[in-house]
Amino acid sequence: MKFVRVAGVVLATIVCVSFADEAIEALQGSAPEQNDSRRLDGLWISNCFEFEAGVYQVRSFEFVLNHLATITTMTYPDARCEQHPVGSDTVSATWDMGSVYTTSEGLDVVELDVLLKAGPRQELTTVKQAVYFQPGSFVLGINKQLDVYPDKLDWDISYSLIN
Repeated sequence: MKFVRVAGVVLATIVCVSFADEAIEALQGSAPEQNDSRRLDGLWISNCFEFEAGVYQVRSFEFVLNHLATITTMTYPDARCEQHPVGSDTVSATWDMGSVYTTSEGLDVVELDVLLKAGPRQELTTVKQAVYFQPGSFVLGINKQLDVYPDKLDWDISYSLIN
């Protein structure tokens, strides 16, 4: 009888541990770790993309020192961004990651608030952005209004981690 009781306790313990492991995995899957600010650390460079008719760009984001960033845009006359650049612009910014939300495309993205100087008068402006992480890269949202988080992603531009 004692053996049956011990075997029952061991079996119950195994079942409880198994259910606990499954519950933890389920919780981890429903709460993406995408809003971990360390995921942005490093230098990220975009592919060559058409900015406007006949004008092509490559952008880079260098996220350093926990919430500081340098954003550089290089402008090229060719669609492969191989010729000598015709212009460049660099701005410094601060940034904070927020909550995870779901876009109209059904993807979980992370809010990204970027504070930088913008416009002809170089006024401090907060740009509300969305980040969708993929292995070794991320995609940002399409932003028509700077003060609203994007509802769709810009799949034409992807940023790859360089270092």
